[in-house]
Amino acid sequence: MRKRRVAPRGRKAPKSAKVERIESIPEDVVLAPQAEVPRALAALDRPRRFQSAVKEMSWAEFDRLVQSMALRLKRGFKPDAVVGVAHGGVFVGGAIASALGVEFFPVRISRRSRDRGANQVKKSKLNGEMPKELKGRRVLVVDDVASSGDTLELAKALAEKVGAKAIETACLVCKEEGYRPDYLALATEDLVVFPWDYDLIEDARFGPARR
Repeated sequence: MRKRRVAPRGRKAPKSAKVERIESIPEDVVLAPQAEVPRALAALDRPRRFQSAVKEMSWAEFDRLVQSMALRLKRGFKPDAVVGVAHGGVFVGGAIASALGVEFFPVRISRRSRDRGANQVKKSKLNGEMPKELKGRRVLVVDDVASSGDTLELAKALAEKVGAKAIETACLVCKEEGYRPDYLALATEDLVVFPWDYDLIEDARFGPARR
């Protein structure tokens, strides 16, 4: 009877037989760092215990909210000019102006920090300008998100300064407890990721955004 040969235990495979381990690119590595990630997307990388629920808004839902707000504006304030605060307010304000058939003005409100000394807290100051064409008109000031409402209130004050006849504010999303504009589409504690957030990051890193 033939004896079966058994390979000795503990014998190592030759180096040529070893399979090299391939490391994948870590998720936190950005291949094209020249583009800044929108705040809403950056927040998705935070540990779960620090996150609110995340709500992704589609273009279809955005259009539905805009049309609903435009209908209320037609019945109520009836603006003849819309001001959109860059950058998110430009998308919202432009869509509302188009739905209402009125003129649209994009504006930029910047935040500047002024150091008041080593033992004092830095003080932030909002700056911006409004077009003179708003004089004597009913103006709706629009932003995509409002937390403290500082930006919208400054924009409102600047519109008053150039002689707007009447001014009201509108926002797509606000927190359930907090600042309330005159017109609001959605109140939620969720972190809302807007469709243009994805378009911006795609446009900056991988070529023109798909529309």
